[in-house]
Amino acid sequence: MMAQPQRPPPLSDFRRFQTLDVDAARDIVARHFCSHKLERQSSDDRFDACQHRVTGEHVSLNYLRYGGDVTIEPGELTRFFLIQIPLTGAAEITNGCQAVASNTQTASILNPDRHTVMRWHSGCEQLLVQIDRQFVDDVASSIAGMDLGAQLRFAPEFLLKRPEAHQWMRKLWGLVHAAENGELFGSDNRTSQLYLEEELIVSLLEVQENTASVLLSHETQKPGPAILKRAIDMIHDRLQEDISLIELSNHAGTTPRNLQLVFKREMGLTPVQYLQQCRLNLARHLLLARNGDLPVSDVAELSGHRHLGRFSVAYKKRFGESPKATARSRVFC
Repeated sequence: MMAQPQRPPPLSDFRRFQTLDVDAARDIVARHFCSHKLERQSSDDRFDACQHRVTGEHVSLNYLRYGGDVTIEPGELTRFFLIQIPLTGAAEITNGCQAVASNTQTASILNPDRHTVMRWHSGCEQLLVQIDRQFVDDVASSIAGMDLGAQLRFAPEFLLKRPEAHQWMRKLWGLVHAAENGELFGSDNRTSQLYLEEELIVSLLEVQENTASVLLSHETQKPGPAILKRAIDMIHDRLQEDISLIELSNHAGTTPRNLQLVFKREMGLTPVQYLQQCRLNLARHLLLARNGDLPVSDVAELSGHRHLGRFSVAYKKRFGESPKATARSRVFC
């Protein structure tokens, strides 16, 4: 039986380099990402580095291989998230305190503010999605309708077998194929480019656990009447302030009684309960994102809580653990 022709790697028309020289590979990759250490782990295998790359408004797509067994230590990426998706082979990734055994079923997400060390085994080829850190924070803040108060962080292990992750991968491959067909990642289609990049990030925030997941959930984004939207916008804008029901209803353009009825019908909560839920959700994001760097008392204050004891009781009732337990969580460390 005749062998099937091998498909070329993604983005083959956008090759940036191919080299057998370790120093040359490190220097060129550093220009596109950040400075890093690159070392061969064996002199027996063949080092053959190659990168393909297209750059959009806030997202770049990359194909990268090293051929041989290498260790890569970029430290903190600082300015960008990096999603690494093995197409062949395997890699071991450490981002902060989290270790990921990465393969074709398990991708990794590198958080910019966590030290990263990687080992790409011989034959590992990866599709890399580089995303501006500020863009992710801006999209998340827009979805939440409020300032997040701390930079977002993802769980580094990205399991691709999940149906929702599979849907996200379909969106990503759609971008790759559009780039290969000349439909995106060019100067003539910036509006479409930005829209699709934003859609990709919105979907990623939905499917991959992150510190702000509780702020981005559908239960806090339910559409409704205009008076409800005005009230919710005010709550989000003044989350740290005391807001009376009369003040809230005046801003919404209705009576306190009617506002309570609308909230109960659309949200299943009173305005005061919704305000408290938003404050607790923000507190959880701050606790997870800061990993204990911020005292619980400061988190309570930043999320609009005036009484530390009542905050702790309400927090445990909502999330099933104390604020201190969340702060000690190792998922986003």
